[in-house]
Amino acid sequence: MFGYGKMANYAIASVSFLAANFDKKDFRANAARIAKARTLSKPLVGKIMSQMSTAGLVNGTPGPGGGFFLARDPKDIPLIEIVKLFEKVEEGLSCPFGPDWCGTGDYCPLHFELAEKNDEMIDWLTRTTLDVFTQHSVKPDRGTDPEFAPNG
Repeated sequence: MFGYGKMANYAIASVSFLAANFDKKDFRANAARIAKARTLSKPLVGKIMSQMSTAGLVNGTPGPGGGFFLARDPKDIPLIEIVKLFEKVEEGLSCPFGPDWCGTGDYCPLHFELAEKNDEMIDWLTRTTLDVFTQHSVKPDRGTDPEFAPNG
């Protein structure tokens, strides 16, 4: 694996909204609000949040005023934990020449560099937490929708 795919990217985008608003008292956001804030589809965000809820990364409350919120402090949620829900994270590397090329003879010309980059990405995802999203000014409001008012 090198990097991560669209679903993991959308998951990080979705949960980053919750992290950015973590310090707001009783902050909750439903799938529609997260989708609008991150320009994603509501059904996709709903599916992502359901998977993250099952994994214990977010909690949710139903009804008016309900929504999703982080289950733990953002500094305690590494990105790798989110990515692993949506991607197969491997310590090993798939050879660009195809299965069974590396390891059955000479390594391919890219093997060692790709292995190093893969290890760097896994290390970065492990060290980086959702706390990075709490350190930036975020404007959750979109247009004049009162649901997205800075204090709303």
